[in-house]
Amino acid sequence: MLVSVFIPFCNEEKNLNEIIERTEKGAIAAGVDVELIFVDDGSTDNGAAVVESAMKEKPWVRLFRHRKNRGLTEAMNTGFKECRGEIIVFLPADLESYPDEDIPALLKAFEPGVDIVCGNRMKRREFKVFLSKIYNEISRFLFGITLSDMNWIKAFRRECLEDLELRSDWHRFIVQILHAKGYNAVEVPVMWHKRKSGHSHFGLKRIPISFFDSIAVKFILTFTKAPMRIFGSFGFIQLLVSLVTVAWMLYDQFVLGNPVFRMRPLLYFSLGLFLSGLIFIFMGFLAELVVSVRDDIKKMKDEWRKK
Repeated sequence: MLVSVFIPFCNEEKNLNEIIERTEKGAIAAGVDVELIFVDDGSTDNGAAVVESAMKEKPWVRLFRHRKNRGLTEAMNTGFKECRGEIIVFLPADLESYPDEDIPALLKAFEPGVDIVCGNRMKRREFKVFLSKIYNEISRFLFGITLSDMNWIKAFRRECLEDLELRSDWHRFIVQILHAKGYNAVEVPVMWHKRKSGHSHFGLKRIPISFFDSIAVKFILTFTKAPMRIFGSFGFIQLLVSLVTVAWMLYDQFVLGNPVFRMRPLLYFSLGLFLSGLIFIFMGFLAELVVSVRDDIKKMKDEWRKK
């Protein structure tokens, strides 16, 4: 069985030789053939030269480069297209994960019915632990996943790539996206190691971005399944509130005998709410048509690929 180990990097020159050595040991320990896919995401050090030097002796090492830093999501889009293995293993280049330990651990967890295996960091000691817990709690609440560590190393079957579309900073939500599409994910305990060199590319400014991205991913996943449920619900609530408000105004005027002119602002508000509700419902119908067309195009693509 061929396993693709995918590792993107940016300015991790001092770690790359050790990564290559440990990846080879991990493949031997797991008893699999391996290809090591590197994506240099705009490094300014000599990391690419280190990999190119190793490629002369190790033909199973491959390198792809971005001229400038485009982010982890784009690095994944580049690397995943080049992976040829039955299983893809994603690892970081900071050596917080040791490939010789983690490749066998991840592959061993693949049983019938398991599509994704995530590594759950043990004995992790860094300031990001608290932030990671918040991220995982939000993911469990929004996506209904019971895993404890969804944004670290992972391995998944090749067919998962067919249903994986990444944009923006959605690399953090690979497990969530695939879970929403019916793939089964499990996790295994793995050791966390302190970074030996370089510095973390995670910044506090990413915290609000991650929060809004999680909401956006949840919305998109729900929207693509049943857009009318979203737009229709908002529209129906607005229509209901507007009708109830108008009914109360009529009761107030004709039963209680209060003058109607004092209700004029509320009348305008109800009218606006009613029209807004209709617009939301019409948007739901349009969204259903868009999703229907998208599904037809996807079926045509699948049939074309089979031919």
